[in-house]
Amino acid sequence: MVSMIGKVLKNLFSRPFTTKYPKEKAKVSLQFRGAIHVDQKNCIACRLCEINCPTGAIIVDKEKKFAVVDRSLCILCGLCAEVCPVNVIWFSNDYETSDKKKENLKKQLPGPNPRPKKKK
Repeated sequence: MVSMIGKVLKNLFSRPFTTKYPKEKAKVSLQFRGAIHVDQKNCIACRLCEINCPTGAIIVDKEKKFAVVDRSLCILCGLCAEVCPVNVIWFSNDYETSDKKKENLKKQLPGPNPRPKKKK
C-alpha cells in the first residue's frame, strides 16, 4: 500500500509519457515500418515481392515494370523488402497513411523517394 502511494505521488508530479498528437509528431525509430516505397526506375519486376507477400497486397506488372500495393491488405510485415534482390523496396517512417476512401488505398507505389538516413 505504501509503495503504491509513492508511485502515485511520483506520477502525479512527473511529465506525461504521451505526446500531444497531432500538434507534436511522434518520434519513431529507424526500424519503424510506415509507408511502403519502391524505386520504380530500378525495379526489375522479378515478382519476388508479389510471390512472398502473405496477403497478396502487391501486384507487379512485368511488362510496364511497376508495382501496385493495396494498403488495405498490407500488414507491413517487410517480407517484400527482405526478398527484393535489387533492394528497391523500403518503408519510410511516415505513419499517417490512412484514408477515408478505400479506393485511395490501392495505388501505384511512389517512385524514387529519399530513404531515411541511417544514424551511425
